[in-house]
Amino acid sequence: MRLLSRYLVLALCVVLVNFFLPRMLPGDPLDFSSGDGLDAAVPLTASARAQLEAYYHLDESTQNQLRSYLSGLLRGDLGLSISRSAPVSDLIVDRLPWTLSLLLVSLVFSAAIGAGIGLAAGWRPGTRRDRWLTSSSGMLSAIPEFLLAIGLLLGGAVGLGWFPLFGGETVFAESRDGLTGILRGGLDIAWHLTLPAATLAIGGVSAFALVTRDATAGLQHQPWLVAARAKGLNERQVAIRHALPNLAFPLTTFFGLRLGGVLGGALVVERVFSVPGLGLLGFQAIGARDYPILQALFLLSSLAVLLVAFLVELVYMRLDPTRRSRQ
Repeated sequence: MRLLSRYLVLALCVVLVNFFLPRMLPGDPLDFSSGDGLDAAVPLTASARAQLEAYYHLDESTQNQLRSYLSGLLRGDLGLSISRSAPVSDLIVDRLPWTLSLLLVSLVFSAAIGAGIGLAAGWRPGTRRDRWLTSSSGMLSAIPEFLLAIGLLLGGAVGLGWFPLFGGETVFAESRDGLTGILRGGLDIAWHLTLPAATLAIGGVSAFALVTRDATAGLQHQPWLVAARAKGLNERQVAIRHALPNLAFPLTTFFGLRLGGVLGGALVVERVFSVPGLGLLGFQAIGARDYPILQALFLLSSLAVLLVAFLVELVYMRLDPTRRSRQ
């Protein structure tokens, strides 16, 4: 019960920060552009501007705006986009599958590859292999994701021509009716998302590798690991059967924490590759100072991180009863 109360308080704090953060952006949201760098062709008349200010409660005090915002959240209403004149919930539903596909694929690959590298490095701490893998992972983590994205774009799309330059799918593609069409469409989307997913996966490999390496090095002198070797098991069997399951706790925790970081990186990666996901929508909303979209994206991403952290806590309590008594 105390655990749930803490997360409810955190969720309330997130809602409040989410309301005030977009309003710290400079400029007037009604002097908006399209979000794509194209300013409105016809300026708003005084009456049209007054109607928009009244609709979005911009002519009211901050306290009244907050009250209207909270009332809308309780009804499940995320508002109407200022720059796109469409319900924010519809925009998010349209873009969410792109971002989820990108995040889940990149996280799974980065966790699997990073855990393998970290296990190999930490199994013999202090050796040349450990130093080389740890140093390589540290250098890789220092590379910004936008540089990785540009490098993969120049190499894989411009130089080799193996992948498309931008977009999430081929424009004016053939009909995707029937099983063959669906498969063709899925392969086309996978082809377009390969470089963006690879960028996020490469950026996350080093973090998972370093976490796994430290956790593995700390297991070397555990009695149950020594007993496993004494049974005659080879090093690979000891690592996979005994050491790897004990890395589930730190990897699960870091996987949940990484979810929020990857969502932030998706904003940059989707902008570079023009993937029509939530990251690109958020980038365009920042340029347009579109409060409803920014509030919805910040809120959903923050609550998603809190939800993952809460579920991780529940899993820990299930696996470790001693933690349950401390909650």
